[in-house]
Amino acid sequence: MYNVKQKGFQQDEKEILLQNQNIENKNVEAKDEGNENKGNENKGKENNLSKRLSEISKEVKENISNATVEYIDLREYFNISDQDIDEYFRDKDSIDLNLLSMLSNAFGVSNFEDDVRSIITNFIESYNYTYTVDLKGNISVFKDIPNEEFKVALVSHIDEVGFIVSEKYKYPYVKVEPIGGWDIRNLLSSKVVIKTKSGYVKGVFASLPPHIKKDFNLKEFNDLYVDVDCNYDLVDVGDPLTLESYFEVISPYSVMGKAFDNRVGTYINLHLLKNIDPYVDVLHIFTVQEELGLRGARFILNNEKFNADLIIILETTSGESPYTDSQVSYVSKGPVLTIMDKSYIANPKLIDFVKFMANTLDIPLQIKKPNIGGTDAAYLQDLGNTIVISVPAKYIHTNYQIVHLTDIQNTIKLIKNIIQNADFIKYLKDIQI
Repeated sequence: MYNVKQKGFQQDEKEILLQNQNIENKNVEAKDEGNENKGNENKGKENNLSKRLSEISKEVKENISNATVEYIDLREYFNISDQDIDEYFRDKDSIDLNLLSMLSNAFGVSNFEDDVRSIITNFIESYNYTYTVDLKGNISVFKDIPNEEFKVALVSHIDEVGFIVSEKYKYPYVKVEPIGGWDIRNLLSSKVVIKTKSGYVKGVFASLPPHIKKDFNLKEFNDLYVDVDCNYDLVDVGDPLTLESYFEVISPYSVMGKAFDNRVGTYINLHLLKNIDPYVDVLHIFTVQEELGLRGARFILNNEKFNADLIIILETTSGESPYTDSQVSYVSKGPVLTIMDKSYIANPKLIDFVKFMANTLDIPLQIKKPNIGGTDAAYLQDLGNTIVISVPAKYIHTNYQIVHLTDIQNTIKLIKNIIQNADFIKYLKDIQI
């Protein structure tokens, strides 16, 4: 369906085949010419021609081996050859993979979001928007439309799950406690990065080689050890850490990396800030400490109390896994709409209208399995009509998660049309919380 090309490699496969074919033909012509012309001068020309053709062939091979991947535009990075797929992408926004990569790779454990906050504020400043940062660390950007009273708030949390050093055990080990939800079965042998006063240092969750015959059961975090080796003296109790992994494009359809919960939602919020001219006032909010009990959203509720006619929570939710028959959602099947979770329930009229819009726009839409997890909607629903729209991601709260790019694009398309739909706005004005 796709033919993935790397930047710097100028010939596609057909061109290379034609080039090689031309090289062979010219070699034959050169050989025939050498047979017909016996003079030393013509033999010299033959040798020069062969040398040049050899150089061309070598150059083609070097272009292939030295290719580098720098991706900004989905169309530019992936050479779309299938007409149906081309049509499918035509009405969708391209994905800024560079920005998504920076957000995913950034260190941003709950309560320690400085690095990811800097990426967000630098992005906002680059487009000359004015923003505020409250005492908790939440970021707000307001797009005010003259003579418009209707306000939409787009909210995404920027933090990620992680750990905090709880004890310096005997050298070279430290003990940790979780920040957010983890399953200890996913942690053994995982590489970690620790944010210390001296800078970032590396370590690994200790494990046991398979050929050592010893049974050991891991039941709680106190059973785990992090080996920091010679960095032991640099690490203090209270230092945050998280699993280390790096963003990768793994197919024409999908990417893999850490912290997609909720850097994908954060990316969508930034994308919409940059790329839409709304018909209504839009407040872009980037909250902190969601994984620690929705503390950023709670601070907003208790201290700022902004007014919004519609609040859209931009989230990431659990995609499918082969280890359960009870799936929350599936990748590649579109954005996920939450009807109810452990701390939120949606207005049914609002849900119906979002379904109607998705169907009208031919956007695949999933309904999240009810009563799973929780989001900033738990507190922010008290400030206005609230919906939660998520991108499905496989293996959230682990070091490598997988997201499909079309799910991001369809989520962007749906939210853009919600914000820019005059009939929808008129309808919302008649809906009570």
